[in-house]
Amino acid sequence: VKTGVMRNYVRGLEVVLPTGEIIMLGGKLLKNNAGYDLMQLIIGSEGTLGIITKAWIRLAPRPAASATIIIPFDNRRRAFELVPRIFQAGIIPLAIEYFEKSVMDLAAAEIGEKWPCNDGEYQLMVILAEQSEEALLKTCEVLLGLCEGAGSREPMFAESRREQDLILRIRSELYPVLKKTMYDTLDVTLPPASMAGFLDELDKIAGKYGVELPAIGHAGDGNLHVWINIREGWRPEDYEKIKEEVYDKVIELGGVITGEHGIGYVKRRDLQKYADPKVLELMRAIKRIFDPNNILNPDKIFL
Repeated sequence: VKTGVMRNYVRGLEVVLPTGEIIMLGGKLLKNNAGYDLMQLIIGSEGTLGIITKAWIRLAPRPAASATIIIPFDNRRRAFELVPRIFQAGIIPLAIEYFEKSVMDLAAAEIGEKWPCNDGEYQLMVILAEQSEEALLKTCEVLLGLCEGAGSREPMFAESRREQDLILRIRSELYPVLKKTMYDTLDVTLPPASMAGFLDELDKIAGKYGVELPAIGHAGDGNLHVWINIREGWRPEDYEKIKEEVYDKVIELGGVITGEHGIGYVKRRDLQKYADPKVLELMRAIKRIFDPNNILNPDKIFL
């Protein structure tokens, strides 16, 4: 949350166009409002508009002090209600992650460890980073007060580097664990205020089709990864129905069908269905201008 996405750190690009020309976009400037922002267009084009051969990246100072806090809840909605309160208090964490304790227990067991927070099935992981120990302590005190007001169980503070690394290592095992019973994973983004309601709807869809739909994600920016996990008696022919109902609910709540993973090949039909037709028309026109012979990633993004 605090540092934003990687594209915010790109200052300049050297790009080879499909027609053979080499162009320079951006550079070492701190401000540049000279025409359309083609650099950001290239960054988000999934390799369909040009080939990046050089990049200038802005670096940020490494924080002097950091802490990882696990905040457990018995009620999922209360967990998500805490997120805007954190921002309203002036705290900008490095990250705010949401997950369920039962899933983290599985991930920890995968590497012979134990998940360090035993309370509450619904948990937020807040990573704080400051430029001094004093500033970090002050932020932690404010956060603790917010947790009490939100009705959380007692937060677990991981201040040492070893404790923080263990938590992140367990977090990184989520994919290998869930992959064992996973049919697919969806990458959706919603307005943060809609996340709790979306998860309630997700439970209904899971019950309707007899599957598990655990959701893990970035509560600070509304990006959730929904895992379609199979159970005994699951019918593969229901997959498209499940995906459609999930996406329909995402769009209804003002979200989008992908926040990180992009469209690529597998989401082309979904983009065709859910994107504004005029927006798609403009995207195709841009593709034709940059790549008139359709030689770069020709089967990606568009049908």
